[in-house]
Amino acid sequence: MLSEYQKIVNELHDAFNEYYVNYNKGAKKLDNFNLTVQQENMLLYVIRNQRITVNEIAANFSITKSAVSQVLSHLESRDFIRRESNPNDRRESFILLGQEGKKYADLIAEADRAFVKKYSSQVEIEDLKQVLRTIKKLNQVIKESNEAQSR
Repeated sequence: MLSEYQKIVNELHDAFNEYYVNYNKGAKKLDNFNLTVQQENMLLYVIRNQRITVNEIAANFSITKSAVSQVLSHLESRDFIRRESNPNDRRESFILLGQEGKKYADLIAEADRAFVKKYSSQVEIEDLKQVLRTIKKLNQVIKESNEAQSR
């Protein structure tokens, strides 16, 4: 029984890798920004969650605030992000997009639109919704398992 699950998980890994390779082919302009995978992942998270705090980023990635601050400092030095003081708590800053971050976000949106138009729109919307539900369900199982382990 477990071997069947293992086979499916391996195929999922292969399918996700192929998907990202295909997506990245259409987003080659992003390579010009020379971001590490960690910088890119954190920047994408900021793009999708404007006015977020270091604590929220650390919690999402399950890494220390110090690790987040190191990556954000690099992104800030290159104007991908900027910090804005929280008027309700001066010890805390909101993370917002800088000028380079806005350019990056625009290119991501452009690549997403092109990918949807060219590929995703050729798959039935119900099939895409089912993939999304399944991935969300799997992520919820993982989250609940991790929370139970940390208690």
